[in-house]
Formats: sequence, C-alpha cells, structure tokens
Amino acid sequence: MILPALAASALALSPAEGLEPPYQALLMAAAAEDDIAIFTNAVTVLALTRSAERIAAGAARISHSHGVIARRILGLPVAPVTPAPEPAVIAVETDAGLDAAQASKIDPFWIAAPASAVELITRAHSELWTGKVRLGVRADSGDTERLDYTLGLDAERELVGWGFETSAIYSYSETDDNVGRDELIVKARGEREAGERWTLFANTEWERDQLSGFDWTGFLGVGAGYRALQRDAVEWTLRAAPGLRYISEVDNGDYLEGAFDLLSDMELQLSDTMRLESETRLLASNSARADQLFRLNTDLGDLWSLEVRYRYRYEFDPEPGFEAGDSRTDLALIREF
Repeated sequence: MILPALAASALALSPAEGLEPPYQALLMAAAAEDDIAIFTNAVTVLALTRSAERIAAGAARISHSHGVIARRILGLPVAPVTPAPEPAVIAVETDAGLDAAQASKIDPFWIAAPASAVELITRAHSELWTGKVRLGVRADSGDTERLDYTLGLDAERELVGWGFETSAIYSYSETDDNVGRDELIVKARGEREAGERWTLFANTEWERDQLSGFDWTGFLGVGAGYRALQRDAVEWTLRAAPGLRYISEVDNGDYLEGAFDLLSDMELQLSDTMRLESETRLLASNSARADQLFRLNTDLGDLWSLEVRYRYRYEFDPEPGFEAGDSRTDLALIREF
C-alpha cells in the first residue's frame, strides 16, 4: 500500500534534511490522498510548529511539484529549478491563484499519524474554534425547588470532513450555608458526512450531581444521523447510537450497562434575531430516561444574545426518595467568540 511505504521511507530521513520523521510521514500521507485541499491543510498545520523552509524541503522530497506547491502556500519564493527525475507519488493539480493568505483560511485536518494528531489539536489556530460563554440563573422544580447560578461553555471546531462540538455547564447554589446544587454536565460529539443527508458520529456525555441519587453517570456511543429536513429556516436531524452507560450510584456502587441513545434535534429560525431549538432524547437502558429541551435565543448584537432554556427529564426507574419527573428553567446571557 502507498501510505505504509511512504511512512517507512519518511523514517529514514534525517531531521537536518527536512522534517522530523513523524511530520514527514504526515506530509506524505496528505500527498497520498491526491487532494490539493488536504495537502494544503497539512502544510498549513505543520507551519504552526515547524519552519517554512523545513516544510518546503520535506515537500520537495515527495516530488518537485509538491515542493513548489508548499512554497507557494508558505509564501516562499519559487526558484525556476529543473528538478532531477524522480518517481512521482501522486499527480496534483496546482492552483496558481492560491496564496498563503487563502491557505491559512482552510481548516487543518486529522489523519492517521498518532504522533502528529495530538500536536495538530493542541497547537491549532485559536480562530478555528467558535463558541459561546454563558452566565445565568436556573429555577428547578421536582425533587427540589431552588434558584441556582450557572456557568457554561460551548465550543465547536471544524476538521476536514469532521465537525466537533462540546459543551460544559456548571450549576451551583447555597442555602443557609449549605450546598444546594453542585452539578457539572459535559458533552462532546464528533460527526462526519457520510452522504447527502447521512452522517456518522461518536458522542459522549458525563454528568456529576452529588446531591442526587448518583455521583456520576456517563454514556459513550457510536451511531448514525439522518437530516430529515433541510430548509432555509428549518433543520431537523435524527440520530441513533448504541453504546455503554456508566453509573456510579451513592448506595449501589459503580456499574456498566448497555444502552441505546435516540435523539431528535430541530432548529427553527423564527426571525433574523430569534431562533428556537428543540432537542428530544431517549436513553434506553435498564435505568432509562427521557429528556426534552427547548432553547429560545434572541440576538442582542453581533456577539451578545439572551437565551431562555427549559428542560424536562423523566427517569423511568428513579432512585428511592426521588421523583420521576424533574424540570428546570434557565435564563442566561451569552457572549460568542
């Protein structure tokens, strides 16, 4: 196969002659994809941690044309040199209009080079991330009735072929010097296109609430999504994922169980400044639960917005002393970045 052969040849390179072996292997793997956009992304990402000259030298070891393309992406002068004959790994069509400024706007990619993948993520351009910071208050009803303070963070990242989003919400309150709420919810999902309407994804969710019947619950699943409706003002996506659920109960200890996650996400653009989102979820397992979440977001300017959120949760097998149904209403001020 081409990719293992490229990686093997990269390991024979001396760092003084170009890139270190893991980075040379990454560049060769990108070239083997026979896609100018992927190769451009690889050069752009390597430029975060390696000098332009070393990257250009590494690209030139693949082929003369790859060296020329890399130098154009990096903004280096291209000398009119006639290269010695060498076997071409792939043929790549160049884009004469592509310059470094344009290349920097293309998102980096993630391919199978473990040593490089970690560095690609940890050293990625901050402008490739988008997200929101939220600060608000929450009113609970059900097992308890109280007013909590919330702090949340949502973040999204685009990789080539993949979308990654994560969120974390922390809630805390005190009553008469006693902790009334100490809750943390963390979610993450990576999703890639698998057709015009289909997607493949992996998702995980962890929730800590030491004042409920459990310390931690978590879910990890892999599944498929289908965009049932795609219009200018309406989007509706269905997702299903088998997986494992981890539960750490106060009285019964820790255990794992099989689970099946069913989700329905709908977004309605009510006006230029107002958006309504609905998220319906059924987590089917021995201790199944259902969630319905509504979010109404109103823009207050370019970066600020106000969000009202209502969530109802139903536990099919609640812990003794806890109600099956629980609802909460959030009001939060959001700042985008």
